Amino acid sequence: MSPDLSSWRGDNLTEPSHFRRVKSPVVEQLDLFADNRRTIWLNRAHEALGCLDLEGALASYGRIVEAGLDDREIRDERNLVVGWQERLTRYGESERDAGQLHEMYLELSPAVPTPLRIALLELMVEELSTLESPELLFFPPRFHPGLLCCELGRYDEGEKWFTRALDAGIQPAGRFLAYRGDSLFILGSPEPARELYKGAFLEGPLTVDMPHLADPALCELISYGESEAEEPDDLLPWLPVWGWLRNLFTLELDELRRDLSGFLDSLTRGETGKVLTAPQLWFQYLRYAEFLRGVPGYGQELVRARRRLKEINDELFGRYMRKIAGGE
Repeated sequence: MSPDLSSWRGDNLTEPSHFRRVKSPVVEQLDLFADNRRTIWLNRAHEALGCLDLEGALASYGRIVEAGLDDREIRDERNLVVGWQERLTRYGESERDAGQLHEMYLELSPAVPTPLRIALLELMVEELSTLESPELLFFPPRFHPGLLCCELGRYDEGEKWFTRALDAGIQPAGRFLAYRGDSLFILGSPEPARELYKGAFLEGPLTVDMPHLADPALCELISYGESEAEEPDDLLPWLPVWGWLRNLFTLELDELRRDLSGFLDSLTRGETGKVLTAPQLWFQYLRYAEFLRGVPGYGQELVRARRRLKEINDELFGRYMRKIAGGE
């Protein structure tokens, strides 16, 4: 059951809101520090905003106005808080669905005071968590419980949200693989993060949220590829290959060692059925060729695999041959 939000209304404030945290005690020292009254009352307003006690915040702004210490900053903040009080009242009286929370999120302008912004983001996460299948609630470009947690600096919680979303089949999967990679990278796990980035660019390269990639090495790889590739506009689908050429991504050959026939069946179906794109196909043949290179007695099959690499993309085949020869 969703909490009662009636205490955000100016005409019904006798009981504290479900979301209101315990107010911080404020020492009455205004007479001793008259010159600091504006700062003291503004701090009190911000403390109240952090508790979503918007009526308390407005009362503190009112004290500043009464003392004749207001200015444009105070008036603008006060007007913003009045607006948010109205929004929260409307939300509390509504059906409280994800669409309304998304609309509220879009209203979070840079001018919203930081304590209020944090409290509103926390409220959105709490409210989304009460809805059905919250891990699948995504509004482009960046409204999802996991993204809100990351915006709050709670990357471990965000990573769990992304994992749940991927397990539940969220689309676009490539975008959420990269989001999970971002979380792990920021949490100090670059290798698992890069496996996820590789998967993201194999799964859906054009869906990845490029401006927010957390790994500087990946961003450098993209810049390098754009400067080196013959077709830089087509770089992103080929990024897993470029990542391997530049020693950023691995090939995960254990799957081939465990079940080579299963891998080859899948590769054949993907190629003959035209399920795999050219970059995906090239990457799988790269894995196959590198597996064969370490297995005695497969020389002719290795030649065949390399010939296929050359047929699909001659430029990258040349780079591949230079790399294994130690020239790149």
